[in-house]
Amino acid sequence: MSEKGNDNSRVKWVGGGFVIGFLWGTVMWLITGMQGDAKVWIYLALTMAMIGAGVAAIFGLRTARKRGERISPRMSLKGADEVKAEAKAAKKAARNAARGGGE
Repeated sequence: MSEKGNDNSRVKWVGGGFVIGFLWGTVMWLITGMQGDAKVWIYLALTMAMIGAGVAAIFGLRTARKRGERISPRMSLKGADEVKAEAKAAKKAARNAARGGGE
């Protein structure tokens, strides 16, 4: 997802894959002559739905990578507070250097 978290297109891809897989699982159950009861239907439909969601997620990641989006999480060994403090100190040092003064 995007850095701001407002892009839900990947969730739509996975949800769509889940729905299509669920429908396909239902069709497969109907083709087999509705063997078994509702438990067999739910098992088959949910299994197909999970496979469909997984395939949709893979295609969504490939599309995101082609667009240049980050697909792996950002990991830092430092805490967020330390990173912010270092960035603030670096900006202050750059401003001082631009003004002609030392640190």
